[in-house]
Amino acid sequence: MFANKEMKKARENIFSLAFWLFIICYILSISAVISACQSENHFVLEIVQKDNMDKVLSIKVEPEEIFYLEFRNSRDLNPIIDKFKIGTDGSFYLVEERYPWFGVGQECHPSRDITHEDGMVVVKLNKKLEKLPLRVAYTVDQILKVKNKNYLIGSIAEKGKAIEICISIKGG
Repeated sequence: MFANKEMKKARENIFSLAFWLFIICYILSISAVISACQSENHFVLEIVQKDNMDKVLSIKVEPEEIFYLEFRNSRDLNPIIDKFKIGTDGSFYLVEERYPWFGVGQECHPSRDITHEDGMVVVKLNKKLEKLPLRVAYTVDQILKVKNKNYLIGSIAEKGKAIEICISIKGG
């Protein structure tokens, strides 16, 4: 009789333990499914046409990632390389500008951090931007370089049109 009571109690303990183990596994699997369904925030570099707000280019990027805009000064055809870094808050920074010699509209003030590297004038700026408004050039190429890929802006947006380069935060 004593053995039957002990067996019954052991069986109840096993069932109780199995029940709570099932509940815990169920809750963990539900939370895993919910977190998988909720994607994390990610950053997207976009080129937006101002007249109709169409997104003509969207590229997934990461905070602290570097991208470049290369073009020629329309007045003296000075080649310019702008280096940007993506911020952690959806903004981006014009980190530096490079060109072979001073020209119209380019930084040359003595208060700026200006050096010379590899035959180029290098101006350190670290200017925070929410968006970069541009007009797509008719006469010179404007090249956006992101993730080792070149995007000719004049081939993805209509020449003469106003555009903006910006960072959007998606997901979450």
